[in-house]
Amino acid sequence: MKRRFFIRQTAGMVVLVSGIVAAVSYLRQFFPRRAGEKRKITLDDPQLYPVDTYTFLRDHNMFVYRDHEGVKAVSAVCTHLGCILEKSTDGFSCPCHGSYYNEKGEVLSGPAPRDLPWYKVGITADGRLVIDPGEIVDADDKYLIA
Repeated sequence: MKRRFFIRQTAGMVVLVSGIVAAVSYLRQFFPRRAGEKRKITLDDPQLYPVDTYTFLRDHNMFVYRDHEGVKAVSAVCTHLGCILEKSTDGFSCPCHGSYYNEKGEVLSGPAPRDLPWYKVGITADGRLVIDPGEIVDADDKYLIA
């Protein structure tokens, strides 16, 4: 009787632990990865970024876009499983699982569950860009260059 009880208890624990691991793995896809980066990021003078171009910042996994009016920043991390996006001619694409986003970061196709987050952009007293990944803004929001 003791051996049978031990085998049932062990099998039950294995099934329970497997179920918990499977549930956590499944639910994880619905929560964005942040990689712990919520600190403000100070960059160079906004004039150093080319006009009408998305500049990839490898150290911060984001794109900075500058046009004639201002500067804005978008995450370069796919909202599906956290792969680093590539800039395509009409938006962004995920090389891992095929998600596609338009220029505003809205999901067009693929397994990505959410649009890309856009970050608040400001400027320091000495004229350098500051990006705050902790503050999400609308895709049309940009820091206006005077």
